[in-house]
Amino acid sequence: MNRSWQDFQIAPLLDIGLLQILAIACVAAILLFAVFRLRGTIWRAIAMAVMLLALIAPQFTDQNREKLSDIVLVLVDRSNSQNIGSRTDQTDAAISQIRNRFADDQSIELRIEEVPGETDTLMFAALDRLLGGIPRERLGGVVMITDGQIHDIPASLDLGAPLHALITGREDEHDRRLQIRQTADYGIVGKNADFMVEAIDHNLETGSPVSVRMLHEDGTERNLTLPANEPHRVTIPVPHAGPVIAELRMDENPDETDQTNNRLILETTGVRDRLRVLLLSGEPHPGERAWRNLLRADPGVDLVHFTILRPPEKGDDTPINELALIPFPIRDLFEVRLRQFDLIIFDRYQMRGVLPAHYLEKVVDYVRWGGAALVVAGPEYLGPDGLSNTVLGDLMPVRATGRVIEQPFAPRVNTAGRIHPVTAPIAGSINTPPKWGRWYRQIETRETDNDVMTLLTGVDQLPLLSLRRVEEGRAAMLSSDQMWLWQRGHDGGGPIAELLRRLSHWLMKEPALDENTIATERSADGKSLTLSWRKIGAEPTTATGADPETGKVVRTTFERTSDQTWQATLPIAERGLIRVQALDRDGVTQSALHVDRDVLTSERRNTNSTSDLLRELVLANGGYIDRIEKGLPDFRRVKEERVWFGTNWAGLMETESYRTVIGGITNLLPLPVVAILLGLMCLIGWRIESK
Repeated sequence: MNRSWQDFQIAPLLDIGLLQILAIACVAAILLFAVFRLRGTIWRAIAMAVMLLALIAPQFTDQNREKLSDIVLVLVDRSNSQNIGSRTDQTDAAISQIRNRFADDQSIELRIEEVPGETDTLMFAALDRLLGGIPRERLGGVVMITDGQIHDIPASLDLGAPLHALITGREDEHDRRLQIRQTADYGIVGKNADFMVEAIDHNLETGSPVSVRMLHEDGTERNLTLPANEPHRVTIPVPHAGPVIAELRMDENPDETDQTNNRLILETTGVRDRLRVLLLSGEPHPGERAWRNLLRADPGVDLVHFTILRPPEKGDDTPINELALIPFPIRDLFEVRLRQFDLIIFDRYQMRGVLPAHYLEKVVDYVRWGGAALVVAGPEYLGPDGLSNTVLGDLMPVRATGRVIEQPFAPRVNTAGRIHPVTAPIAGSINTPPKWGRWYRQIETRETDNDVMTLLTGVDQLPLLSLRRVEEGRAAMLSSDQMWLWQRGHDGGGPIAELLRRLSHWLMKEPALDENTIATERSADGKSLTLSWRKIGAEPTTATGADPETGKVVRTTFERTSDQTWQATLPIAERGLIRVQALDRDGVTQSALHVDRDVLTSERRNTNSTSDLLRELVLANGGYIDRIEKGLPDFRRVKEERVWFGTNWAGLMETESYRTVIGGITNLLPLPVVAILLGLMCLIGWRIESK
């Protein structure tokens, strides 16, 4: 076995620090012997040197170097776009040929990694993960088999080894598509939201007209004309707060590689510019402050508040400076500006000759056409000037019996209230309901019909807070004027701010607070829709939906679940904008809109196979890139200093990585030999000194 100085090493028998001290002591002793010219100095020096060398323990290791195989990473794109046309067959054929090419080559270790992708293709994230698990000095190269549509291509990459790309698909592929260039995250209710959209079709000249259909939430449709290959502004109306959705559809060509990207979902969130609330209070009372503080604390609310202190015909000697600064603008509020308000609150209001009766009819019409009204009832609600005997009283969800109950009671959330979004967050559990403070007065009422939703109850389970939908609008009644006790913390208080906030926003049609909402979800296999209906009132019977592609109507039935919701499954596999309807036993229908937001994912945005995206990075790493349909390159082994690719071949680097196998150890100064040498040195030195 040939040895080299690379095989030489030392294995000190003592700590290096102690050996250094011992060496210094030996050198000092030798110098002392030399100064005094003692006999045997040379032999003593030789003995000390042999002793030090023995303690250092020099030795040779017997080792062999075994050449290690070079690792070649093969990353296979298995994303959704790879299922188009013959790309899967091309990919499988390429893998098979690469396996066969290196099946008998022991110097190559192939590591094949398949990279899935439902919404995008992240090949370089997979590459980083694989590189972290191998020694970089063994990397012989990286081969990517892909259609070129990769969504995490880095700006730069230094592998220290060749990067090759084999592109699937055909060179003559054609795909027309819709692509969004600028979104509108928010839109003002009652106005339009602007988007920038481009209809891409490279078979058409720039600016050529392209017909596009727009489908709105309400099922209506309108036709648009977009210029080809140019961004163009598209607007959608924002009719309500919350998510607002529309879908664009472009006609399909039979020779397209993918037709799913001929659709585009436009989505924005409707927000109200300002919520306008009109608060009409009767004579001052403690509860008036609760409403005023709540509404003024909300920066998104414009509050107009009037307190009626006396009828206009009443004459007294009140100084002018103690009266209102302006007269009550009846005509301006109830004829000119009524529909500008989102909510009207009558807080212990009495007619008292201030508001003519025909103006209440305008309020009723305002509610039926989409407005909202809330009545907070005290004893005056039942009086001669009270609202119970007016058309507004007929609009309310409950009707007063004429009895005022004055006794302590604690408001409680009933069964419907535990489901309804207005009171569900404050309801607590059934076994441990919240301990709220007591109220002491309630107007006895009865529900007017089956559509009424009573959420809070008081004395003897009588309705305390009741809601009702009135055609396009909403109405609510709180049958007590003592909510202010909670605000002041009486008897422990209660969640007055949260309750009033949620109630007012429900009246103003906040989508997140809607009851009887239908939530839709795509099933795990993508072949059906699951409808969940949080239903208050009559039981649901059937669910209906239309396939967005064929228009075929499908129906199914609802079933009750353990969390008191109802579920139904519609077998609709086609993705897009889908309107569903549910019918209950009273014949009332509820509509919902399902949108598959992954219709146009990164993976489907552009499905034409291409080498353009990867070319610069591949060339920067000395690699080969071309289409598989032209044939695979000839894979060759090359040295590190050589070129790694050619017109019809791709090189894999031949590294110098090896593994060292250590055998025996040969000590240069075995202890028996050292003992003999030291003994001889001592005898020789003693002999010389004795003369």
